[in-house]
Amino acid sequence: MQVFKTFLKVLKKKLPNALIFIGVFMAIAIAMANSGAETAKYEDYEMKIGIIDRDNSKESKALSEFVLDGNKPVDIADDEDEILDAVYYERAGYILIIKEGFGEKLKNGDLNDLFENYKLPSSVYGTLFDNRLDSYLNSVGAYMSSGLEPTEAMSKAQEAMNVETKVTMKNFEDTGNDDYSENFSYYYKYLAYILISVLITALCPVLLIMNRKEIKARTICSSITASSQTFQIFLGSGGFVLIIWIFFAAAGYILTDGIMNQKVLLAMLNSFIFIIIAAGIAMLIAAFEPSSNVLNMIANVVGLGMSFLCGVFVPQDLLAEGVLTAGKFLPAYWYVKANNMLAGTCGEVFSKSEIFKCFGVEVLYAVALFAVVMLVMRVKRKEA
Repeated sequence: MQVFKTFLKVLKKKLPNALIFIGVFMAIAIAMANSGAETAKYEDYEMKIGIIDRDNSKESKALSEFVLDGNKPVDIADDEDEILDAVYYERAGYILIIKEGFGEKLKNGDLNDLFENYKLPSSVYGTLFDNRLDSYLNSVGAYMSSGLEPTEAMSKAQEAMNVETKVTMKNFEDTGNDDYSENFSYYYKYLAYILISVLITALCPVLLIMNRKEIKARTICSSITASSQTFQIFLGSGGFVLIIWIFFAAAGYILTDGIMNQKVLLAMLNSFIFIIIAAGIAMLIAAFEPSSNVLNMIANVVGLGMSFLCGVFVPQDLLAEGVLTAGKFLPAYWYVKANNMLAGTCGEVFSKSEIFKCFGVEVLYAVALFAVVMLVMRVKRKEA
């Protein structure tokens, strides 16, 4: 087992760098899982709004009351420089200027050019408030058409706009997935990117040293057979991969607060199959002996490219049909699809037969990858 011992010595030397990569990617995985779960939650937002009332009428005061309802008032002087500074430095998220003659125009039923506003062009909340303000004025116009006075119409419109509608955010809690938490699902989805990146950056450097010309020459001159050499390299790589999988699986187990059930076990099995695929990708890359700079570039291209095409960073149900078609030719697509079935997201329904079909496709990818790895190693050995 001389080759295996050499592999362990090289791994020991490279272990500090590998642990740094593993720690960084673990932090990324947990951060992505938490941020992904937060997107399914909603909180009402209190805007900082400044109002400049140039009309100072009953109608303009009624509008000001509506605008500030549920928002935080900000004192702003009627000066363009101060207004622009307040918006630029975000002391106010939205500044409304009620133009002179607002009350008279409203009495005459003219709803055009009543005010102007200042907000950051990229402000989502500012755009949403514009829509709310338009809806309010349309309601005021409708009430006035029925014969109400402007102030009464504005009061009625404000009451109508403040009617609350009960909204239920669809997440894992409402789909009966109490046995498969949000954090756990997001964690395992992002693990597709993490496992590929970790193995390319941590395992490839060790394999590259084992593939050095002088080490190959010594091995060929020894009594060790080619099949024994390949077996020992695979054995060392397999042990390293298994340790990494146990590490990330244990972290996922902690995220579920120690819950262990059928879906959790299937998620772990899914990740175990995929880390074998990731190991095959890493060994295939190492077989072509790229430089360290090229290796980092390959890690980014393979990890990020596969993640974007297969639904890791963007949910599969939001991807274009062409992108999904391309993604089906990559193993990460089937990994993410199985995870979506377990979570009941992206329109997928939990089905054991369909999940095991995804597992089967992943296994075929793993077999194909290792077959190519062995072929490349054989060709390289013959060339040596």
